[in-house]
Order: sequence, then structure tokens, then C-alpha cells
Amino acid sequence: MLEFLRRNLVLLASGLFLVLAAALVIRTGGETARADRLGQAFLEVLSLPQRPVAALDRGIRRAERSVVELFRARQEAAALRARVQALEQDTVRLGELAQENARLHALLDLRQTLRGDLVAAHVIGRDAGTLSRTLVIDRGERDGVTKGAAVLAPSGIVGHVFLAARDAARVLLITDHNSGVDAVVQRTRARGIVEGQVDGGCVLKFVKRTEDVQVGDLVVTSGVDGIFPKGLPVGRVTAVDKRGQGLFQAVEVTPAVDPGALEEVLVTRGPVEVALPPPPS
Repeated sequence: MLEFLRRNLVLLASGLFLVLAAALVIRTGGETARADRLGQAFLEVLSLPQRPVAALDRGIRRAERSVVELFRARQEAAALRARVQALEQDTVRLGELAQENARLHALLDLRQTLRGDLVAAHVIGRDAGTLSRTLVIDRGERDGVTKGAAVLAPSGIVGHVFLAARDAARVLLITDHNSGVDAVVQRTRARGIVEGQVDGGCVLKFVKRTEDVQVGDLVVTSGVDGIFPKGLPVGRVTAVDKRGQGLFQAVEVTPAVDPGALEEVLVTRGPVEVALPPPPS
């Protein structure tokens, strides 16, 4: 018997499985799906290895989407940073253009108050020394700029050309200790000479002790030195001292023009006079 079973094991197993399959088919066909306990059991067994596989697949798909989204987010962030940088550069350029436009508009206003031949120039250099106070402009003899020409800004006088080359000129500022401008106190017409000081300020010299000069008075050009037109701002009185024993009082003047902030100026190319009241300093 045992020998028969060993020889026919495969055949008997196949027959057993066929009987079970037939019984399963007959049972399934005779019952509703809700009562198919055996099918449910097989389904549960078969679904066990599929669940982790499905979870792994979902995880891989989520990871792929995350990588794609991260890559897109980085691309968008890089594009936004580039856009922000471009906008910042545009803002800086627009700011510079606005300031330049305001300066040129003020220079044009000054030009309209003057009668005579003038040329606009850009400041291209400054003296870094502590004693000499000069600047360099981009106009020279080829543009009609010669030694002695007055250099003006919307807020007042700057200085005069003391050296002219073909395409550039050096300007001696009124704050230089070698400079001298014939000027008057606008309110009282007290007259003196504005000279530069080593510390960068100015003094109004040779003003008689009896003259009425007060802090805040505006000092303007007298027009008699042959360089600057009459009536242009030189500066304002910031200190008055009459305590000395000499004939003259000491008057300190703060220049109307800050040379360090200059970028454009007007340069005379011949006699010039004020046709209209100059712009307020």
C-alpha cells in the first residue's frame, strides 16, 4: 500500500487538487459572494504580500513627485532671485537717473538766470591733499575754457579755473587758502574778501568793525573782481567776532557749495551777468 502511494504520489496529489477545485467551483456557484468564506480566505492570503509591494510603489511615486517638485521649486527660486536682482539693479539705475535729472534740471535753472556764454562740465577728479583744494573738470581749451573762468553750481560759486589743458581743466575752490573772492553782505552791503581756510571753511576779511554783520547773513559776489558775476551766493555768515583791537571784525562764512558733492558745474567762457535773481541757496 505504501509502495503504491509512493509510486502514484503525483497522480494522487493532482487528483486531490482537482477534486478540491471542483468542490470549490461547485461551492462558489451555489453560494453568494458574501458567504464565500473560502474565497475570502484565499484573497486574504494572496493580498498579504501585495500590500507592502503596493506601499513601496506608492512611496516611490511620492518620492519621485517630491524630487520633481523640489527641482521645480529650486528652478523657480533661482528665477525669482535673478528677477529680484534685476529689479534691484533697475531701481538703483532709476534712482541714479532721477538724481542726475534733478541735478541737471537745477543746472538748467541756473543757466536761465545768467546772460552770457557758459558750458556744462562734469567733475572727473578731486584733490586728495589737505592743503590744496581743487577739482578737475572734463572741459578744456578745446571747449573754450581758459584760465580765470568762473565755475558755478546751482547753489552758488565753486571757484575759478587756474590751469587749462586741451580736454580738461583744474579748478581752484573758494575754500582753498590761496583763493579770494570780492563779496558783500547782501543785507547791509558790507564789503570784504572771502578767503579759504586750511580747515575747509571761509572767512570774510577786511570788513570794518562798524559794519553791521550778523550770523545768518547771506554773502554774495560783488562782481568787481572780474571773475564772478555779481549777486551769486558765496555762503552764509556763521560767526562774528568784534572783540579784537584791530580795524576789522572777524567773520566766518560757510560756503554755499559743498565741493565734495559736486558732479556737474557750469563754466563761463566770457563775460557773464545775472539776468534774473539767482536761485535761493
